Amino acid sequence: MFATLGGMAALTLLIQGLLAYMLLPEGRGAYAVCLVFGTLLGLVFTPGAQQGAQYFVAARQMSVSQGVSSALIIGIVGGALAAALAVPLIYSEIAFFQKAETHTFLLALTLIPLTTISVALDHQLVALRRFRGLAVFSILRVAANVGAILVLVWELGLGADGAIVAFVAGHGVMIAACLLYLRRHCGLGAEMPRRSNISRVLGYGLKYHAARIGVFVEPHFGVVVLGLIASQGEIGLFAAASALMLGFMLISNAVGNALFPRIAGAERIETVALCLRLVCAGTAIPMLVVLALSAPLVRLLLSEAFLPALPLLWIIAPGMLAYAVSGIFLTHFRGANRPHICSWAVFLGLCANLGALLLLYSNLGVAAAGWGMTVGMLCSCLLLAVVFHRTTRTGLRAVWLPRRDDAGFLWAAGRSALAQATGR
Repeated sequence: MFATLGGMAALTLLIQGLLAYMLLPEGRGAYAVCLVFGTLLGLVFTPGAQQGAQYFVAARQMSVSQGVSSALIIGIVGGALAAALAVPLIYSEIAFFQKAETHTFLLALTLIPLTTISVALDHQLVALRRFRGLAVFSILRVAANVGAILVLVWELGLGADGAIVAFVAGHGVMIAACLLYLRRHCGLGAEMPRRSNISRVLGYGLKYHAARIGVFVEPHFGVVVLGLIASQGEIGLFAAASALMLGFMLISNAVGNALFPRIAGAERIETVALCLRLVCAGTAIPMLVVLALSAPLVRLLLSEAFLPALPLLWIIAPGMLAYAVSGIFLTHFRGANRPHICSWAVFLGLCANLGALLLLYSNLGVAAAGWGMTVGMLCSCLLLAVVFHRTTRTGLRAVWLPRRDDAGFLWAAGRSALAQATGR
């Protein structure tokens, strides 16, 4: 998973660079608001399609066919409802929908079902521990996105519209590849989901729903709020800075994906504690290196037009470290069938984010979005940590104090991964 996400991070940096050079801050801002709009609607109206179906398949309480079919039904029905409700909003006078052309927002509606179903199938591969297949398809998705951007945005000059279509193309490739793989290797068959299974998936999904929305919204919340009060250029600067910093979720996502199927339905506190320590150190060290070289990196990756975003990187950094650690806490509570705790924490973080942004924007401008992001992520992480320690009855030293065994584990895991990759 780490190797996969490392490759994806490299391609994602390429995508961010291409978008920055070709769209500039204003076009990058239009693309950001449309992307957030389409993907967020898909999340809001499809509870359980991703984490709910994943949990029951990982815990072996539901077959792959039932899990996938339940996710597909929820994704299609919820996506259609979301798109129908979205059209009147797009034609309204709300300031958010003035930050891009109407036809671009309408084009973004295709993201609603496609991103939901694509991520749901991604989660199924994690539940089944099919990390090699997930690795190939994830890289394929991002590579398809890059290729489509080069054709549609660079060659044809379609701007934000072309970038949206390129994003859609990547997820379309992911869906086709995952369905074919699950059919050939995991026993996926064409069958209608039982009502009881849909109810179970929706029940789990509704308990986790606030957290699910919040986990997506938290790093993009500034884009949503700035879409109401800021210019396209400011939105573009913040979107580019936050997208770069989200690359530091690489280790947390890789560890969380590998951890979840091992703890679903069974608490393994020592394993979770080890993951927390590794993610904390593995995120903080490269983050400090990148921040030290941030000026030349931004100039190279995003162009001179994005140099005003440099202070945002430093402001967002502490929050992103907390966000990476929170990812492991969220994995633990989902695996322990306590998703409501995730929802409480994420809701607290969003409230803190919004409060800080609105309080500071008049004085700090776009930097307020960075401070809001950091404050919200720190609050969310703190609540998750307190509840984790209380519910597991573990002390601070037992979880956070580094051990010699940690280095030994990393060495052994690295050698094992290298041996598998080289076939030795």
